[in-house]
Amino acid sequence: MPETAIQFIQEIWGLQGVAYFIICLRYYSRFANLGWRGLAWDDAIMLFAVLVYTAESVMAHLVVAYWNSLANNDMTDDQRAALDPNSEEWRLRVNGSKTHVVGLLLYTTLQWLLKGCWLVYYARLTNGVANMHRWIRWGIFIITGTYISCLLVAFLKCIPFNHQWQINPDPGNSCLPAISFLQTIYVMIMNSATDFYLMAIPLPVVWKSHLPWRKKLVLIVMFSGGVLEMSFGILRCVSILTLGDVDPAQAGYWSIRESFVSTVLTNMPMVYPLFRKFIEKTGSTITRSKTTSQGDSKGYKLGSIPGQCEQMVRRQKPSASIPNDTTWGSKENIVVEREQTLSVSDDTSLELPKHQAGVVSFVEGDAPGRSRSAGPNDRIVVTTEYTVTEAAPEGPRNFSRQGF
Repeated sequence: MPETAIQFIQEIWGLQGVAYFIICLRYYSRFANLGWRGLAWDDAIMLFAVLVYTAESVMAHLVVAYWNSLANNDMTDDQRAALDPNSEEWRLRVNGSKTHVVGLLLYTTLQWLLKGCWLVYYARLTNGVANMHRWIRWGIFIITGTYISCLLVAFLKCIPFNHQWQINPDPGNSCLPAISFLQTIYVMIMNSATDFYLMAIPLPVVWKSHLPWRKKLVLIVMFSGGVLEMSFGILRCVSILTLGDVDPAQAGYWSIRESFVSTVLTNMPMVYPLFRKFIEKTGSTITRSKTTSQGDSKGYKLGSIPGQCEQMVRRQKPSASIPNDTTWGSKENIVVEREQTLSVSDDTSLELPKHQAGVVSFVEGDAPGRSRSAGPNDRIVVTTEYTVTEAAPEGPRNFSRQGF
């Protein structure tokens, strides 16, 4: 087996292993934060996408390892006429062409399954936001329609269908699955167009939100992954059209790479909270370690200064948010005047301007313990409660202060 084939096989299953790891982190994060009852349709779609991705990798492995990267292209008319139908090369080329047909169908199916995951996630993300249901509804029609059109091109570009593995005579470019111009270009255009549409759903929401610029930038980068997917799709198209006639396995090379990138990017919104918690926990541990070793500015360790309170607990009441709220591993929400909170995932919430916000909270002037719906002229104030316990000879005394 050539060295390039061995390297590609290692790349296939190396990328597959990383993708499996990311997907496992996704489900771990979902179970840890929501439990199995909190799973949604995109989790089920992702499970099916894993099976399709594995099958696609198997097809790419077969093309390189068993069919020697051969197909029914890269042959002159004389070579086709001279090739014996009972020869080993004939068998390799026919099987290679059939495997390419199956691999391309799996590649297309995987890409559109991942788009379905994004669409379901955005539907949950923008639930309750005005006019966003129209974007989601149109997205369902667009994704379904483009996928069906790609399947029609795959099955109708070469009639009869079995000419896609015909050796002699030359069946024409449309019947050469490894380098079919029509199928390659059409799938690339549909793939890029749908990715662009999906990016257009969350990015305006994030841009108009009142999140800090650091969090806003993180979300914009995360939801702009479609640009990277489109880049890999274009590279795949160019490599097939320029090098495919020399090396039919080019279709498998870039299909696997694009599938890996798309799978990882689709799971990043679910995996990001785990990395964020890990970074925050590590930073907090380092900070506590420095504080313990250095003490405070007067040379006392925290809690050992004479006359100071032995224990201080700060409790912050969670801000009110819209129904179906999901946080990224924390309970912090930011609620401002005349705004509606939009949850992004397990950690961050976005605030979208809305004249009639359906937020329930304590409003200035209301009696404690009473809540009502905030009106258009009300000011929602986040409350903070501090409880301080002081050691005294006759026993601990509690001092509480509530701010409204």
